[in-house]
Amino acid sequence: MRGFTMDRAAPEALLSISIQNTKPVELGDLTKSLSALADEFQRHLIENDPEASAADVRLYVREIKTGSIVADVIAISPQLLQGISYLNAVIGFAKHSKAAYDYLTGKSNDKPELDKTSYENFANIVEPIAKDHGAQLNVNAPQGNVVINLNSTEANAAQNSARKEIEKLQSSTSRLHEKVLLYWYQARAEPTSKAGDKGIIESISPNPVKVICATDQIKLQMIFDLENPFKEAYVVDVIVETIKGKPALYKIIAVHEKFQRDDL
Repeated sequence: MRGFTMDRAAPEALLSISIQNTKPVELGDLTKSLSALADEFQRHLIENDPEASAADVRLYVREIKTGSIVADVIAISPQLLQGISYLNAVIGFAKHSKAAYDYLTGKSNDKPELDKTSYENFANIVEPIAKDHGAQLNVNAPQGNVVINLNSTEANAAQNSARKEIEKLQSSTSRLHEKVLLYWYQARAEPTSKAGDKGIIESISPNPVKVICATDQIKLQMIFDLENPFKEAYVVDVIVETIKGKPALYKIIAVHEKFQRDDL
């Protein structure tokens, strides 16, 4: 089945997905798999590619080929801007997915920063493969030379690992820290956004940690009422969520004061 054509002047942001199945794939499993792929792509853009996210870039089916289940999907913005390619967004997502599956299948010890929803997405993506003992999933971002190959055994292993990681996240602990000093490492330029914000509280950890604000007013106070929030430091009350003793999330519940940083 042929689909629409794109402006050939821009590099095509293509992701090829192939499910080599040995028995019929349940429609619900296939739908869940592709929906999870699309959702994880959107979440990855919000976290890592705000320009593409702001353009509402999504995955679209360009072509369905014969032979098992083979779909070529492309990343484009609904505006269909001529000469604009989101190839880097696709390559970045493919690398993100490969790193996740390498960890979940035990091929790598490098643990990616994933939350509960991402683990659920990666488990759902491989659901049709996990149920078919002779099946194989191949995902290819050809222009980035990123290839993911998973057989049924590896798909089951990935799902089991994802469930264990979710259990660890659910057993995380929290603690209130009052009047600690926080400064932004990165912040999303949207008042209601809760994704992509990271801050540093050196008295707790020297590393950037994901930040959410308890109310929209707090985020407005810390970002949008200022010309450059990265030049400011904030005295805040924060609930620190930890996983295995390491800070995983800062929830800001109060801002006491702010002042200009003198280290910049």
